[in-house]
Amino acid sequence: MRIGSVIEIWRYPVKSMGGQRLDTASVGCSGLAGDRHWAVLDTRQTEIRSAKRWPELLRYNASYSGDDSPGTDDYDAQVQNVTITAPDGQQLGSDQPNCDEQLSDWLGRSARLSRRRPAHERDHYRLARARTDAITHAELGLFEDETPPDYSAMSAEVMGALADCVTPPGVYVDAFPLHLLSRNALTWLAARSALDTDVRRFRPNLLVEVDGAGDSAAEDRWLGAHLGIGETLLRVDSRTVRCAMPGRPQPLQGLAAQPALVRALVDHCQRCLGLNIVVERPGLIRAGDPIFRLD
Repeated sequence: MRIGSVIEIWRYPVKSMGGQRLDTASVGCSGLAGDRHWAVLDTRQTEIRSAKRWPELLRYNASYSGDDSPGTDDYDAQVQNVTITAPDGQQLGSDQPNCDEQLSDWLGRSARLSRRRPAHERDHYRLARARTDAITHAELGLFEDETPPDYSAMSAEVMGALADCVTPPGVYVDAFPLHLLSRNALTWLAARSALDTDVRRFRPNLLVEVDGAGDSAAEDRWLGAHLGIGETLLRVDSRTVRCAMPGRPQPLQGLAAQPALVRALVDHCQRCLGLNIVVERPGLIRAGDPIFRLD
């Protein structure tokens, strides 16, 4: 049964930096080809960083430098070079000898740009210190009157990996290969909050339109379902718990700081918007592809 269509496809070459909109994407079991194949490391803590801890990463954009298309299974030297653009228009290539020095200067922190590594190199992904409730609450931007989110519906395998790692070993995505979000939910939230809900604030891979729906729960009705999109078979694992990132500024995207958006997510959506997706059959997805519910 057809239940919607793909409106936009996005990949983010560097974790927590601005991304690229695509017409077509190759999807593997680890996610979109080229999506978050790079991340910034805190060289003092030897830990992968995101805009949850380093919000300034959102001020930069990243794009692939070469003409070849990234692969879904690229690691180490196979990962293609990227170009990072700063808010003032300066550009920095990952292949430049002074890349890490310049990046550290921009960020005001000791940093290194790192290609993703295979899953067996687990130490690369490990937390520098144990994850505490205080750290998690700070990353989420949890309010004093707010109950911490319930993660019990999320995959036990993913939660186990995140017990001692920043991201699941082998990938730089936060938790799941794909993030899907509906335009219906964004429109619904904007109407109730009177705030800007530009899709780029939420950084999904797939922005979709749900047929005949006009509320934030439209996508939630897909929980547990298998979806056929293009050549792929996807499984909806769980709802996406939102952190504080949607309210932070992205100057190169023309997005101003909007901290009230996080409060709106809590008040109207229980801090959840979008879906966490597992890839069960890889393949191509194109903008405009219909979405079919298969069970």
